[in-house]
Amino acid sequence: MTRARLTELRDALEREGWRIEGEFGADELFYVERDRIVWQLSRGDARERLDFVLFAALGGPTERLADLAHVDAQPSGQRLYFDKIRSAQWRENLPAFVRALG
Repeated sequence: MTRARLTELRDALEREGWRIEGEFGADELFYVERDRIVWQLSRGDARERLDFVLFAALGGPTERLADLAHVDAQPSGQRLYFDKIRSAQWRENLPAFVRALG
């Protein structure tokens, strides 16, 4: 289900006019390296970097999407926690996070 939440986030960002590229190219949006996924966003002159943070159960290194915990946006400082996809928190926090980037 983590891929589904990432896809929902990507779709919400694109609806708001953001262009998204993974750290290693547009086709690498789900690529994990050193406990992180990185997306570069651009919309006109605006730029944001999304750093997705993954945590293994005991805090060790992980490359499993299922271990995705949250995403931090820079430079805006916004944070989105990856709650369950059907939860009220996710349904409320996802659009609020996307709006806050703009």
